[in-house]
Amino acid sequence: MRPTKAVIHLENLKHNIRTLMQHTAAERRRNAPRGGDARSRPLFCVAVKADAYGHGACPVAETALSVGTEYLGIATVSEGRRLREHGIQAPILLFGLTSPDEFHEIVHLRLAPFVAEAGYIAELNRVAAGAGRKLGVHLKVDTGMGRIGCRPDEALELARGIAAAGNLHLNGICTHFPVADTPNSTFTRKQASTLTDVVAEIKAAGIDPGLVHAANSAAVLEYPEAWFDMVRPGIAVYGYYPSGDQERLLPLKPVMEFCSTVVFIKRVPKGTGISYGLSYRSSRDTTIATVPAGYGDGFNRLLSNQGEVLIRGKRYPIVGRICMDQFMVDVGTDAEVQLGDPVTLFGPDRAGPNAEDVANLTGTIAYEVICSPTGRVPRLCR
Repeated sequence: MRPTKAVIHLENLKHNIRTLMQHTAAERRRNAPRGGDARSRPLFCVAVKADAYGHGACPVAETALSVGTEYLGIATVSEGRRLREHGIQAPILLFGLTSPDEFHEIVHLRLAPFVAEAGYIAELNRVAAGAGRKLGVHLKVDTGMGRIGCRPDEALELARGIAAAGNLHLNGICTHFPVADTPNSTFTRKQASTLTDVVAEIKAAGIDPGLVHAANSAAVLEYPEAWFDMVRPGIAVYGYYPSGDQERLLPLKPVMEFCSTVVFIKRVPKGTGISYGLSYRSSRDTTIATVPAGYGDGFNRLLSNQGEVLIRGKRYPIVGRICMDQFMVDVGTDAEVQLGDPVTLFGPDRAGPNAEDVANLTGTIAYEVICSPTGRVPRLCR
């Protein structure tokens, strides 16, 4: 196997999901009416879109289901196809809207699509009828994200249309939160209240709304009133908080370890230029180690001359510009580093760096960092 790889620590994935489940169950018990039965935790829909945030959709899905996850969430029809072809039979929510030429496959794969517009609903119903199938759908309501979803005042009429369609079934009502990673967000609480009002209106019309769901990772961590019947955690499952603004209340563990190996070592004199553009020159006689990973593997070029990697439990600086396939590290004058030593680009080791450290240096978020390892990087599950 190529030395540059992404090791996926499935035990950490299990830990994170169990931790989130225990958190929601404990909160529900605390808020149960005095003398009444404590409500169980909400159902879990784990987001495995974008190849499970770069971790590998099929092994992540199997692992999530093995610890009690009830639903899976995807963004594209092709992602659903991959899971079904792998033999996964669990309910799969299709978060993203698609073109009508994919409707036949949605029906065939038994995906549960989000819907938000009358014409889209009518065409899905027509395709499902042609296939002799009944398709479950989830009505997406835009309560403030501004992305996809009907207006709250349109929801009842669309729910009536779904209920009247011969080959569709309303399996859920949902929304999404843009600022739930902001502590004590009045906006998020207002969104949850708006969704509650929409659901009440639909119920008053004699229509079963199905599962009500809204909470992403940020809301799972901080807004119990937004958990409803089901939650949809994403980044927290993979070991990171949605933003630096949220208090680290739960002991989440990063799941991905992006790593490589030292393949070349050389002593260089003071003043030696390193890599393209010779943007780095050594300030002393030192030792340079070469690592066979680069931006072609998804290791961000913005880490040139500022990032660090972990070798033998110690952080060393990246020097010179990161190349497409290689980068260099200054391992010092009395280096203990040897050929073949493992190199952690980011991962769960507390000695660091982790994906948040990389994100902070490159001006992005941990989500993008863990999604970045490219297709030529093997995924190795442990």
